Amino acid sequence: MTSSSAELRAPSRPWQVGAWIAVVVVLGGQFLYAMTQGGLDFTVYRAGAATIFGNDGITKDLYDLHLIPLTETSFLPFTYPPFAALLFLPFAFLPVKVGTAIMVIFSIAVAWWFAAIIYDYVNHRGYKIPLQDKLGRTTTIALLAALICLSGPWRRGLGLVQINPLIMLLILADLLRPATKVPRGLLIGIAAGIKLTPLAFGLVLLMRKDIKGLVTLAASFAGTILVGVLLLPHQAAEFWFDAISDPSRVGNINYLDNISIQGWLMHIGLTGPVLKIVMYVLILALIVGVAAVIPSLDKRGMKLSIVSLNAFVMLSISPISWSHHNTWFPLIIAAICVDAVPWLFWRKDPERTIALVLAWVAAIGLYISPMWIGIALYGSSQYLDYISTFPLVASAIPIICLFVFFWMWIIEAWRNRNVDDSRVRPELV
Repeated sequence: MTSSSAELRAPSRPWQVGAWIAVVVVLGGQFLYAMTQGGLDFTVYRAGAATIFGNDGITKDLYDLHLIPLTETSFLPFTYPPFAALLFLPFAFLPVKVGTAIMVIFSIAVAWWFAAIIYDYVNHRGYKIPLQDKLGRTTTIALLAALICLSGPWRRGLGLVQINPLIMLLILADLLRPATKVPRGLLIGIAAGIKLTPLAFGLVLLMRKDIKGLVTLAASFAGTILVGVLLLPHQAAEFWFDAISDPSRVGNINYLDNISIQGWLMHIGLTGPVLKIVMYVLILALIVGVAAVIPSLDKRGMKLSIVSLNAFVMLSISPISWSHHNTWFPLIIAAICVDAVPWLFWRKDPERTIALVLAWVAAIGLYISPMWIGIALYGSSQYLDYISTFPLVASAIPIICLFVFFWMWIIEAWRNRNVDDSRVRPELV
């Protein structure tokens, strides 16, 4: 991303035509793949909803471990709160293909909105996205949306027809909207009612001393629990007192696609008590570190950096965060480019070099996807639960690099929390 000092130019029609061809090919291809080969996770959401009224002849309980058969010996269970099943209830009355198409189109629309947020933020911070002068705003956003959907997390998420774009939409909308009549926290609480991990975003409200927002988050989350208890009392009791703590429901924590702290620590060989000690130390340190720098970032108007840091906390502290859960990845890269590096790593010294190398390795590796890296080095997509050591470790390198970069970011942000940026780098204010 380059400085915005150049004069505005009229967009170039040939560049625009080429960009739109790329957009149609990418998004059309992903839609076609999801409709013909993908949609595995959506079938789980739909099946969970179908258990409520027995649609499609489903007689299994919502939290039956064998809800969706994959092979003769493997199955997929529904792992979300009862509120999520109720949310997907309309899809139980629609044909699978129609529901899949709706979800994919919705996810692409979220990616488009996400691209617009990134475009506006980058320009607001005084930078430009490469080629934006040749493409114009609308075409640049469209091409950004296509690039987002091609990234590792979004590419796999769209193929599985995942729920994560909805989660991200609710969280971002809550944190970026004006908190006027309706306090912040409402939509985050609803997102947590679908999937518990968004509760981590209460950290932003806490460090902003937004007590009303925290109360609203707690109330809306409690409301989703109450809805589940009232409408699905048996299933609610089973989830909150049994399924939520059943490790057999979430899969192999050491699977190569797990980018959580626990996941990559296991990838590099830590086990037993040592794993637990290191994991809890890193989790606690990350939470405290991010909490400490949020006020400084907030003071400088670095809103998307705050969201990026908190999203990284959410992904890191969960026992399992598959790489396709990281729909925040494009936002993280944008925040690194226009906030972290220009503010903290602008001096040409070894620290800048290390930071840039870490950021590039993380960006390229996560864009490709840890799973693709592991499969390429392993030479097979079969029996990945038993993958050999080298490809398992190699697949973890990008997320480890991002973790180290985030720590450099946190440490430097803390050191510079009281620095008058206008005296050091006037263009930052």
